[in-house]
Amino acid sequence: MTNYPFFKKIIQSFYSTELYVFVGKSEINKSGFKYLFFLLTIFWIPEIIKMQIQFSDFITTELPIFIEKIPNIEIRNGVASFDKPSPHIITDDETGKEIMIFDTTGKFSSLDGLEAQLLLTQTKFIYRKNVLETREYDLSSISEFQLTHEKILSWAQWGKYLSYLLYLVIIPFAFLYRAFQVLIYSLFGLIFQAILQTHLSFQTIYRLCIIAITPAFIADKLLGYFDLDFSGWSFICLLISLSFLYFAMLANKNDENSEQLPPSELRTNN
Repeated sequence: MTNYPFFKKIIQSFYSTELYVFVGKSEINKSGFKYLFFLLTIFWIPEIIKMQIQFSDFITTELPIFIEKIPNIEIRNGVASFDKPSPHIITDDETGKEIMIFDTTGKFSSLDGLEAQLLLTQTKFIYRKNVLETREYDLSSISEFQLTHEKILSWAQWGKYLSYLLYLVIIPFAFLYRAFQVLIYSLFGLIFQAILQTHLSFQTIYRLCIIAITPAFIADKLLGYFDLDFSGWSFICLLISLSFLYFAMLANKNDENSEQLPPSELRTNN
């Protein structure tokens, strides 16, 4: 009997009727979840590495430039002070819109009528959470606090490891999402079953579907890695996955028919 290790399954999921027959007939005691889990863990790695590289580039090149615009902040006994002349307004380089305001003169006391998202006065921290909500915090409870450029950069260095933590969080959620997606696609498999007049259990259809989504999943990850996107791609992935599921079920149907032929007809057909 042909053996189908993990990577061989990935490759042959694109074309092999023998693989789909093997999964349909010889893996009846398997759920397919192990294959799905390893598929996700492997093909999410390039995207996580890409995120790591992009974040490292950001904290190395862009973050220091932005931090230089922010004053060093010191809060003592609920009163804030800055090392830049006040009011100090930070604007977006491209649009010229206000982003942050640091003011100890009392000229600014709220964000009403302003484009800025954040205001730090001598005694209050105010930020705009969304269009409808602005939050305000009193600094009186802070006895001593310092925020310097060096401290921000040191914190950012720890952010380099955030992508690894993100990877550990993404995989379980991605697994649940794909498992549910396969469940929905398997319902289409019941329609294919009626058309092809096969006698596969729902568990077998589900298992076949896990293999059948592999080509579309890999194509989606490749396009995502290279930031290629176009309208209707999700629908195309659906069509690709369902086409491979139909292909898988047809392969099992043909295998059933070949087993039912008398030996003389098998020799004739061969």
